[in-house]
This record gives sequence, C-alpha cells and structure tokens, in this order.
Amino acid sequence: MNLFKRLSVKVITENFVKTVKRFPLPVLFSALTAVLIIIEIENFSFFDRSHLIEKSIFISILGFFMTLVSALYTEKRTSQTKGKYIFNLIAVLLLVYLFFTLPEKFRETDYIIFANFISASLFALMFVYTEKENDKYFGIYNITLFMRAFTSFVFAVILFLGLASAVFAVQELLVGDNFHHEIYGDIWALVAAFFAPVFFLGGLPVKNEPDTESFIFPKALKVLLQFILIPLVSLYLLILYSYAAKIIFTRVWPEGIVSYLIISYSLVGIVAIILLSPLKDDENFAWTKTFSKYFFRALLPLIIVLFMAISKRIGQYGVTEKRYFILILAFWLAGAALYMVFGRKKNLKLLPVTLSIISVLSLYGPWSCFSVSLRSQRDILKDLLTVNGILVEGKIISTENQIPFADRKSISSIVSYFYDNHGIGKLDYLNPLYEKLKAETDDEVKEKYHYYRDKNDQVPRRMLVQEGFGFEFVNEYQTQNSLDYINVALKYNYDPVLEDISGYDRMIDCTDNTLKKPVFDEKYSLYIRHDSNKVVFSKDSLSELFSIDLKPHTDEILKKITNPVDGNQLGPEEMTVRDENDSLKYMIAFRNFNLTRKNENEIFGLSSSHFRLYYTIK
Repeated sequence: MNLFKRLSVKVITENFVKTVKRFPLPVLFSALTAVLIIIEIENFSFFDRSHLIEKSIFISILGFFMTLVSALYTEKRTSQTKGKYIFNLIAVLLLVYLFFTLPEKFRETDYIIFANFISASLFALMFVYTEKENDKYFGIYNITLFMRAFTSFVFAVILFLGLASAVFAVQELLVGDNFHHEIYGDIWALVAAFFAPVFFLGGLPVKNEPDTESFIFPKALKVLLQFILIPLVSLYLLILYSYAAKIIFTRVWPEGIVSYLIISYSLVGIVAIILLSPLKDDENFAWTKTFSKYFFRALLPLIIVLFMAISKRIGQYGVTEKRYFILILAFWLAGAALYMVFGRKKNLKLLPVTLSIISVLSLYGPWSCFSVSLRSQRDILKDLLTVNGILVEGKIISTENQIPFADRKSISSIVSYFYDNHGIGKLDYLNPLYEKLKAETDDEVKEKYHYYRDKNDQVPRRMLVQEGFGFEFVNEYQTQNSLDYINVALKYNYDPVLEDISGYDRMIDCTDNTLKKPVFDEKYSLYIRHDSNKVVFSKDSLSELFSIDLKPHTDEILKKITNPVDGNQLGPEEMTVRDENDSLKYMIAFRNFNLTRKNENEIFGLSSSHFRLYYTIK
C-alpha cells in the first residue's frame, strides 16, 4: 500500500516540487541540457552553428555539477539567503567565463578543461556535504551518493526501454514507415539528461548528517565489494607485483601502459576503501580494516614502478598534457600512500579534497598542464629541427638529407600535438611557412594532403611536414618496418559503377592464391599465368610469348596518393587502368596490391596483387 502511495501522481509531484525548490539551478541546467541535446539530434535548420550547440551542451552539463556543489555547500554551511546567492553567482560567472573563453570547435586542450572541471566537481561532491573527520560518516554519505546514482541509472534505462517499446509499437501498428525516427534519441535525451539527474537530486541527504547509528549498509553493495571488487583488486595486485618482479629479473624498463594500470588499480582500491569505511568497526567485517591498512603499504613499490614508467616516457618524448596528469597523479598517490601509512590522523576526506584542488590548479598558471607541456614540446621540436638541418637561423629550410625514422616520427608527432592542442601559431618560426603554404593551397591541393583531423585547418599537417620540412609525415601507428610496406585497396564503400567491357572478349580473375598454375585459353590457344608483378601469355605452360608488366600501372596509381605508406583506399575508376601493346588490348581492375622493400634506400617492388583482367588478343 505504501508503494502505491509513493507512486501516486500527487506524491511524485510534491517530491518534484521539493527537489526544484532545493536545487533550482541544477534542475534548470539538467532541463537545458536535455533541450540542447534534442536540438542537436533534430538538427533544426534555424540552428546553423552546430559547434555552438555542442559547446553549450558541455557548459550546461558542467553547470549542473557546479551549481549542485554550490547548493550543497551553502545548505550545509550557511542558512543565510545572501550567502547562497553569492556562491551561486560565483558558479554562474565561472560558467559564463568558460562559455566565452572556450572556442566553438573544441581542441583537445578544451576537452581537458571541461574534464578537469567535471572531475573537480565530482570530487567536491564527495566531501562538500560532510563536516566531521569521521570516516564512517564520510563513507555513509558517499554510499548514499553511489547508490542513488546507480539507482538513477537503472531507472533511466528501464524508463527509456519502456517508452521506446511503446513508441515502437505505435510505429509498427499505427503509423508504419511515415515515422520520425529521431524520437528515440529525443526520448533518451529527456530520460538521461533530465529524469535521471532530477531523480538523483531527489534522493540526496536532507539532514545535516546521516544517522550513523541507524544506518544499514546496502546488502547488494556489500556483496559487490566483498565478493567481487576486493577479490579483483587483490588479483590485480598480484599481477602488478608479478610485473614488477619481471622488471627486476629482466632489467627491462617498464612500458608506458603500466602507468594507466597502476593508477586505475589505485583509484579503484581507494574508492573501495571509502565505501567500506562504515564497516571497519563491525566485528563481522574486521578484514576491511586489515585491507585498508595494507592496501596503501602495498601501493608504495608500485608507485616506484609508476615513476620509472612515466619518467622514461617524459625522457624520450617530453611532457604532454596526458603525461603531466600521470606525473601529478603519481605524486598524489605517493603523498596519499605515505599519509595513510605514516600519518597519525588518517582522514579519508583529504583524498577527494586534494584531488579536487589539483584538478583546478593544474589548469592555470605557469605550472599548468598547458604551459608545461607547450614549453616542453616546443623545445624538443626546435632541437629536432635544428639538429636535422631544417631550422637554420630561425628559418625553415626543406631538407634533402636522410633523416632518421625516429626523428621523423617525433617531429610529425609534435606537429600533430600543436595542431590538435594549441594551434600551429604557437610556433613562431613556423608561421611564415604556414602563411606561405596557405596562400598556395586550394581545395584540390588540400584534398591531396587530407588528414581526418584537419578539416578546419587551411594547411593540413601532412602538407606542412612534406612541403615545408622535406619528408613524408609519419603517423603514430607507423613503425620502421611499416614504412617498407604499402597496401592500396579498393574502397569498402563506393557508389556502384558500370565497367565498359566493349572491345574485350575475355576476362580472368587474377589473384596470387587462385592462379598459381597456368590457365589455358582455348579461343587463342594460349596459356596465361600470373606472377607477382606480371601476367604472362605463352604457347606452352613455361615459355613467354608476351606479357603485361603490372609495376608501371601500380606506380601510376600510387601517384594519386600523398602518403602511400599510410594505407590507402581508392575508388573503382582510380583503381582501373586501360592500355594496349602490339599483342593485346587490356583493362585491369585492381582490387588491391602490395609493395615492399628491404630498406629505405631501395625502391618498392610489387609483391602481390588482386585484379580482374579483361583482354583481347590482336
């Protein structure tokens, strides 16, 4: 009976009104987010500036979290209406500042700003409504947040599936094909961006403090932590220690990926400790205190491995924003572990407090991730260009010298870094070259040097490197060996075309796998065989009467490609060649072909090909 009362329209309306009165700005931002996402989905014609809508969505999402933190802080700390207005005004002014300072089209640095403010807000949410230095109270509050967030997500998924099923039924039974299919996205936007956040807000603690005495630990969460998360964390610890032992015995420096593994393991373990803290005084769960005690001690050797891994990457490639944050988290983990092992007062609340502060401080000032990374990458690029004779007395000179592969890849990587993060304008000595190439670039040339992230740049990065520095751009996935291998293939998706086969009276499908033995053409009484680089016609199965050399044709196709070693796909017409000689007229429709070489000093040779050959013997 109580369930039906709670589900009545009156009770739901009253709870919604209470939530709106308690959190007016967060509810407003959640509603605004839903509306903006629907506008983006629908792509209404009167909203031409889609990038502005995307930026508005990000700011609106950030507004929800920041005003929520402000509302909880003022509710906990002050009862004066004036104080609440002041903190809300500060949050709104910061959002306005971000809205006008962030560009419409985000670079990677702008995503970092957004992610850091979200992180700072989430970490602040973990402690902003707490007051005492009581780990049990702090843990109960975070359990309340976790369970409410999880419940909101589950209910949102169920509600969406129910509404989507109802809409699908209407479509199939009543409407048919004449249906607005974007409605499914609209429903998800309303449910995920409005219903779920408002439902989450409605379950946040109302009292100044949770009742620690009458608190009942959620059974489902207890099972999750005790029988799933803690065993996995323990297993993960054994794996990481095994890796550390391997480093000691093999004396091989740790790989970069171990940084992410150690940080992920550490954060998951810390979250588990926070959620388990209300149980540490329970005699039935005495193991939780033991786990918390030895977890941070077990972290100390792994933190040493973490510093070894990140120092190697920074020593090789300098500081970038990602490496900056890994290094900052390494120092934070070291400080947190030492504090929890040797500190007299072990206040778990300090962990999210320090992370929230670090998230904001790392964005501004000469110590910020952007300033440190920009200086590091700019200095490394300048040294590489100078050593290889490309930057001479402050001017860029296209070199004809053979530059080591490692240097070419590093230069290409740093150029990409500036294109994606700060803009090439941050490199003063490249500005004249950029402006010169921009004046020479038209759409056809730009398409020739196309790179998928350069749509808004007038000079593609490939063009800057190749035309300005004198060597081909090397992407992040290429290795020394990959430069000695070229694959060209027909596009996976292309508009159907009709092949004009008039003038040809025979066709054979030639691949390395299906034409190892000569095939006899009864009409012309000739044998045909396909070697890796030519098609041979003969009177018997061994001799050669005349042939088609495939290499000149593949070389002509390669001329249509700017950076062949990058892997390429072309349309049917570009992959088709037509020619004739004294003996025959032919057309070759290539499906794919591969070229290889032993080293960069040799020319590429055709190693395999797949094509259809249409021909007429003269």
